[in-house]
Amino acid sequence: MESPITRRSALVLTGAAAGTLAAGSPRGHADLVLHSGAVWTGHTTAQAVAVKGKRIVAVGSDRRVLELAGDRTRRVDLKGAFVGPGFRDQHTHLIQRALTGAAPEAYRPVWKPYDEDEAFEARRRTGQRHVDLHARGETPVDQCTHSPVTEKMKNDLLVMQEEVAKQGVSTVVEAGLRDLGALDALFQLADEGKLKVRFLVRVAWGCMEEAARMGLRTGSGNDWVKVLGVKLYSDGWLGPRTSALRQPYSDDPYGFPRKGILFLAQERANRDVARARELGFNITTHAIGDRGLKVTLNAYEHNDVSPRDRWAVEHVQVAEDDLLERMIRRGVIASIQLSFATSDQRFAEDAIGRHRLRYAYRWRDMLRARVPMVGGSDFDIEALDPMWGLQRVVTRTEFDGTPPGGWLPDQRLDVPTALRLVTSRAAFASFEERDRGTVEPGNYADLVVIKENPLTTPPDRLASATRLMTITNGEITSEGPVRYPPIA
Repeated sequence: MESPITRRSALVLTGAAAGTLAAGSPRGHADLVLHSGAVWTGHTTAQAVAVKGKRIVAVGSDRRVLELAGDRTRRVDLKGAFVGPGFRDQHTHLIQRALTGAAPEAYRPVWKPYDEDEAFEARRRTGQRHVDLHARGETPVDQCTHSPVTEKMKNDLLVMQEEVAKQGVSTVVEAGLRDLGALDALFQLADEGKLKVRFLVRVAWGCMEEAARMGLRTGSGNDWVKVLGVKLYSDGWLGPRTSALRQPYSDDPYGFPRKGILFLAQERANRDVARARELGFNITTHAIGDRGLKVTLNAYEHNDVSPRDRWAVEHVQVAEDDLLERMIRRGVIASIQLSFATSDQRFAEDAIGRHRLRYAYRWRDMLRARVPMVGGSDFDIEALDPMWGLQRVVTRTEFDGTPPGGWLPDQRLDVPTALRLVTSRAAFASFEERDRGTVEPGNYADLVVIKENPLTTPPDRLASATRLMTITNGEITSEGPVRYPPIA
């Protein structure tokens, strides 16, 4: 099979935006002008933005930007609507879900009231799977396949991306792809000009060696599909009490090991990280519990991680100060999930006790301490819709109003900060901050248009926001009102 890298040059993710146009000096008229709105650049606000080709050519007042419109320019009167950087999701399993042949509805958010019996049994099944994997000496990302590309596979990926684009999302990170055939399919779809969403792929650890043999490494790809790196897996999950803790769990509802499960012993963690660095893959590691995080940071430090590496840790749900200080010193990025705190409020205190809650889901503490941080959904564990995650992380309250006043409310984030987690900070974590993640002249035109302004909308109504348009790489990828109110 011909490797994708032999059909396209490898692009470096940190590559400068060569040949971009500064505001007020475009070569010819703009292709698209969005005007009379609230354009949030990521730092400040303006009235209008102009796009030519794949790039933003101007941001500013209506008068100034509309001067760039010609006879063939499409002008969109925003009528006060909000424009911001296209949403980015740093942790999804969208591609793996698409490989199951999921219908469009599978990607649309649907809120269901909490059912303790159903949730308890689901956590038990997950925990048993972790126990069985550990008994075999495996981690959840050790297996890999390389399926042949089929038209069905490609169509299933297109079905998925259609729903993703509707939600205002421009870029998604696949956190641990276990079938390299899907990567082949995405490259083919990019060549055919059929993609509407940008896919940054972290291959599962078990796929890394074959990916390297294909000529892939961090940065391989094009404007639509790139290899971001590799994902390792340190411990289990907090719900089933399998995330690895330094001290025993406060309860024992399932009879699993009292300190959780550590998939990566220190020696293997050190070795796996070293191999990933050797092959040129940026690294992230699933680590929920403090013991899992400690082993991960030990391995990173053993391999001389520095801020320029931008290695990450997924979840970071239980982290004492000493662990956060190590992340700050080494520039290790915390990849957190916006909806986890409100979902996990149901069991977290039972699992780790009130005393340890001060070290759990501490997003505001981490930002104040200057831990590098980025946000995502962990679809399909949680809903993909960024506005659902935004409401939850800002209110720390579930859609049914529980708990009143918010869970651990001192860890709530304000809206601009939360938006940056899924825009500019996500671009930084993917080595793309030079030309994506903010609305600035010269940047790629990745934009979302929302009828309501998230900066002024009541926090408890954010999830019901109406997406009007999504633009990625300068192309309108979705147009028309789309909204997903969590409770009808």
